[in-house]
Amino acid sequence: MNYKAITTLKKADTEGRIPAYTLDQYVRSELCHQLAEAIKQRLLITRSDANQPTVDFSTELILLSSDQWRLIKETLHYSAESVPSDLQLAIQQLINEVDTSCS
Repeated sequence: MNYKAITTLKKADTEGRIPAYTLDQYVRSELCHQLAEAIKQRLLITRSDANQPTVDFSTELILLSSDQWRLIKETLHYSAESVPSDLQLAIQQLINEVDTSCS
């Protein structure tokens, strides 16, 4: 899934009224919070308690920049031309799922 977050501020706040470091930290915090809320329900949680007195809960997430995803997608499209049609369909479905935007 392709998750997007946005926050809006008054232009005056971005032109020196608020110190750059404070502004940067606020924007990063706000966008991170939005992304965390968006992915919360889709996280796959793994539980491990291999005969230990504690239980580990973990999840994994792969982050790609838009340019990295574009390159992978182009490579998949190119490679899909040389595989059977059922695999081409699976590749296209995967690409479509990742390209689906969520906010």
